[in-house]
Amino acid sequence: MTFDALLAAHAPQVLRAAIGWLGDEQEAAECAQEAMLKAYRARARYDATRPFYPWLHRIVRNTCFDAISRRKHRALPGLEEHQVASEGPTVLDALAQEESIATVRRAMAGLGEPHREILVLRHFQDLSYAEISQLLGIPEGTVMSRLYRARRALVRALQEEP
Repeated sequence: MTFDALLAAHAPQVLRAAIGWLGDEQEAAECAQEAMLKAYRARARYDATRPFYPWLHRIVRNTCFDAISRRKHRALPGLEEHQVASEGPTVLDALAQEESIATVRRAMAGLGEPHREILVLRHFQDLSYAEISQLLGIPEGTVMSRLYRARRALVRALQEEP
């Protein structure tokens, strides 16, 4: 499989990872595109004897961390505009759902990087314990215990939300 085909095959997974890290879909799409470009430029450094996605995931992760770091130097954004469709949930339902999503995103953002990473891999990218184990280079039992602790930390963070 060509390098371009590998990148194209993993593009949805890269976007899901970026959304998991960043929360904001537009920023995540830009970050995912930037990560794919970085991977393409670094293609000569990819060792084809090793699995592709762990190599790509590191690039995505570092690109997202850079974006998070840049965020800290910007002013906090104002309220986002809400788009309401004429069919489907009511305006109040849509606002409640957006508020719930924003609450979870804030709680996720408050977690340490190891907790956020393990939650993103499992729940945003739907990776199995074995895949996470291989990706992070840790035993499956460690994946399970880190995931347990990360979920508990997320629950605590959500309980502390106003």
